[in-house]
Amino acid sequence: MPGNRQPTVRSGNKPCSAPAMDPAGGGAWAHSRAALDRLEKLLRCSRCTNILREPVCLGGCEHIFCSNCVSDCIGTECPVCYTPAWIQDVKINRQLDSMIQLCSKLRNLLHDNKLSGRHTFC
Repeated sequence: MPGNRQPTVRSGNKPCSAPAMDPAGGGAWAHSRAALDRLEKLLRCSRCTNILREPVCLGGCEHIFCSNCVSDCIGTECPVCYTPAWIQDVKINRQLDSMIQLCSKLRNLLHDNKLSGRHTFC
């Protein structure tokens, strides 16, 4: 080998230190929680700002609401942009509802892991 070069080790081959996975100390768990927080901000109702429950699109615009939050608007207009909201255009977004349920499960897993102090393998 020319020179005194040290062999480079790929990050996947390096031993994983336990503190990086320590839920209380941050590390990967903190990054996971932060990413989930960002995702949950996108899954909020345009009216009540809570995590969506039975997400509904009014059809004429892209605003998404909890079905209960816009029950009074169906047949009138979107409460955000005032686009007409016809009853035949109102649709529950089942895929988005499934994503919200998965986020809730992930939030519970991350929260349980934080409380238990368990370490997981890299």
